[in-house]
Amino acid sequence: MGDDEARREDTVGDVTGPDPRISAFWQAARGHLGFGKLDGIVGSEPLDVVPPPSFSYGQGAEADDAVREILSRQRTSTTTAREDFHDGDDLPVVGGLAIVLDSQGEPRALVRTTGVTTTDLAVEETCELVYPTHGPTPPVD
Repeated sequence: MGDDEARREDTVGDVTGPDPRISAFWQAARGHLGFGKLDGIVGSEPLDVVPPPSFSYGQGAEADDAVREILSRQRTSTTTAREDFHDGDDLPVVGGLAIVLDSQGEPRALVRTTGVTTTDLAVEETCELVYPTHGPTPPVD
């Protein structure tokens, strides 16, 4: 999302399960994708129930600056060095969803990949903000 190089810091839930902050954010955000609450209970599709991957753009102020740029729609693309993707890492795909975290690990934005360009040296990904669409990220229960 910006023309500058960025590195995603992937986060993974601990062995006891996913971070409840991410699960709560996903509950609030998924309605913006047309996933209804009943679908989540019934589980019509796995994407309805399982939160998408979450990551931050770096740490500290770098992560917080990226969140502000995403929420203000100033950052809509990211270029990542191809070497930052390791064997077994999935490359971004059009339509893919991700939750962007701030420096404290709080989920702040849901983004959808709208384009991917891959070369031998880099992967450029364009994204759109899906949630929140206006104002600051609302608190979640």
